[in-house]
Amino acid sequence: MSLQAILSKIENDAKKEADEIIQSARDEQKEALHVVKSRIKGRHHKDAERIRNRTEANARQMKSHTIREMEKALLSHRRKIVDRVISDSVRKIASAPDYLDLMGALLGECDLQGTIEVVICAGDADRITSAFLKKLSTDERKFVLAEDNHNDHGGILMRAGDISLNATLSMISELNHDGMVMELSRLLPLEGQVEE
Repeated sequence: MSLQAILSKIENDAKKEADEIIQSARDEQKEALHVVKSRIKGRHHKDAERIRNRTEANARQMKSHTIREMEKALLSHRRKIVDRVISDSVRKIASAPDYLDLMGALLGECDLQGTIEVVICAGDADRITSAFLKKLSTDERKFVLAEDNHNDHGGILMRAGDISLNATLSMISELNHDGMVMELSRLLPLEGQVEE
């Protein structure tokens, strides 16, 4: 074999070996790229799953919070309605035809002794008079009309010495407020109910 043939064979073998090395490097590069892409896809999938889970958890939390706030607003609104109904009822009681009978019953239940001053509201001046109080007085207690007035819508304050009993309509409704709220709340439809 000639030197030229040997050189040509070495050159061809080197070229063939270089092509194989280059191809092997390309294959390794493709494999490495595939591994990196798979890792990126896996990480992306995990990140996307984590974001989706967080988003769903936040949505559930927001929904729960919104429902609680709506329930609070509904209860507050119902409470305002009930309070307004009670307040309106107090005013209506003060103008009811049997109002004097109610005041007579309150005075009849008074357990104070001696002279008892009866404080009325300015609106009752023509109804609860000294003559009215005199009719309700007994041997143990004498009701007299006080010179001052209270600022309530109706009802009376009774004073005997240092003792004072508040039987104004607002105080009576306040003392019975929770029971009235429970009673009136039963009459209001709950969320989602339709009044018949």
